[in-house]
Amino acid sequence: MNEEENNDTGSIELAIVYHPDFTVQGYPVLRDRVGPAFDELHTRGLLELEKVEVIRPEPAEEELMAKVHSESHIRGVVNSGYYEVALLSAGAVIRGSDEVATRRAANSFCFVGVAGHHASHDGFWGFCYLNDVAMAIQYLRDNRYINRFTIIDIDPHFGDGTRDILGPDPEVMHINFHSGYTMGRDDGTNNLDFVLPYDADDEQFLKEVDEALKVALSFGHDLLFVVFGHDNHRDDYGAFELSDDVYSRFALKVKESFPRRVCYVLSGGSNPRVGRKAIGDVVEVLAS
Repeated sequence: MNEEENNDTGSIELAIVYHPDFTVQGYPVLRDRVGPAFDELHTRGLLELEKVEVIRPEPAEEELMAKVHSESHIRGVVNSGYYEVALLSAGAVIRGSDEVATRRAANSFCFVGVAGHHASHDGFWGFCYLNDVAMAIQYLRDNRYINRFTIIDIDPHFGDGTRDILGPDPEVMHINFHSGYTMGRDDGTNNLDFVLPYDADDEQFLKEVDEALKVALSFGHDLLFVVFGHDNHRDDYGAFELSDDVYSRFALKVKESFPRRVCYVLSGGSNPRVGRKAIGDVVEVLAS
């Protein structure tokens, strides 16, 4: 395993962005799966592969955060006790997306200590404090001059924070899998919701994934974010009744449509066993 801050252009198949502080400072519901999942990557030998790099992120810049979130929102995050790990989590997603945008890596997988998709411009809930994907998009627009993005969010809870910040943006497509409970704004020209029953199984889910990928292909983005929540597993805390086998099948479908320029962002999920299997399977597909 190599931990490097710079990779040769085009030399890396997969960048894995990880910080050990996520296992200590992360939100209690989310953090317990992080260490076991990272250990699983060791066990499978994935971190020793020649074209896999582990990168340790730096916290996101406060100036960037202020472009995405209001002053009152930021004060609330400071008072929450999770300010530092939220900045570090957003920094992980920024770094992972930058590795992909600059073509130093074909794809990336970003671990986090807190999630992001329930963080709106002026509010947060559900273990989410800063909207990591929105901050990454702002960073890439400011520094890499790419503008068009697709977000596929498979966390079964409605991504209201992402929809609030990016939903009206004509250069962002927000594809949201959820169990039917919507919140906040729903305007914008490129928002698409796939509403599944609470007990949706693998086949129902993957059938809708096929449709979502067709739409994403037609949008013609510069970079794809996958908000990856494994709380949709039958043994985790969210909706849906997905099995252990679904995550590798999902990742293979995404890779078939988009072999490169995909940034996976860890989201909901608390079960360490599920996390080991789900994250391990996705990273194994990305690393192959």
